[in-house]
Amino acid sequence: MRMKAAFLLGGAVGYVLGTRAGRQQFEKIRTQAQRLWEDPRVQEGIADVEQRASDLVKEKGPEIKEKVTGAVRSANDAVRGGDSDDSEAAGGKPNGTTA
Repeated sequence: MRMKAAFLLGGAVGYVLGTRAGRQQFEKIRTQAQRLWEDPRVQEGIADVEQRASDLVKEKGPEIKEKVTGAVRSANDAVRGGDSDDSEAAGGKPNGTTA
């Protein structure tokens, strides 16, 4: 019984000391990461990436929109089994819908 109590006491002391040391190490790492994130060079790099992404979206957006629109129309035609060009040529809306 003494052996079991000594083991549990040792485990409890080890746990307390280990968590305290672990928390200190965690705080140290968190502080270093925060300092790195706030570094002006890092923020400048992030701003550059955001600007390039924004420019790319503005440049490719219309092209992507056309491709998506075409894919949706093709899928719609495949599901309905018709060709939207025929109904539009007849003066109606695509797939025989009305206004």
